[in-house]
Amino acid sequence: MEGFRGGGGERRRHHHYQHEPSVLESEWRKAIQPVEPVVELISREIRPRRVAVDFGAGTGYYTIPLSRLFDTVYAVDSDPRLIKILGEKLRAEKVDNVVLVEGDRLPEVDADLIFLANVLHELPDPEAFLRDAADRARFIIVIDWKKEETPRGPPLWERIPEDEAVKMLSRFYRVRKVDIYRYHYVLIGARG
Repeated sequence: MEGFRGGGGERRRHHHYQHEPSVLESEWRKAIQPVEPVVELISREIRPRRVAVDFGAGTGYYTIPLSRLFDTVYAVDSDPRLIKILGEKLRAEKVDNVVLVEGDRLPEVDADLIFLANVLHELPDPEAFLRDAADRARFIIVIDWKKEETPRGPPLWERIPEDEAVKMLSRFYRVRKVDIYRYHYVLIGARG
């Protein structure tokens, strides 16, 4: 499937996550992408914290921590397997403020934060997505793979370089880079 036109004019294909769901909660991920620094960032930077959208929520690696910070979290994922796993986790942990949304579009809600972790490179048209996000949310946080060799992660040709992501995001938000992870860049965007 064809995706967006990247810097330099090359065509990039996009994909949807198709690996074992357990990878999303693996010890390796917890080591390279711990949740706590992002929770601290959101606690410091995002006000108010009524509604968040975790787009590409997967099995809820960030969804459940977000549910402790926001009144309501919309967990969106296009993979029904992952939505089912997340639903089971929410029930087991007695989390009742998460709305599960199976699909590949942002829900029609006014959000304080739209959150994307390891998703930007998978979008067929990232710029259109970011434009839509800016219409719905005052803040956005984008976490994605740096375009460099890493022990795991998507192929380099799929990754969006940090400067390109900043450029796209800057069309809609004031963007700041936050140095949290070794293999991922973290961008926080604020409107107005």
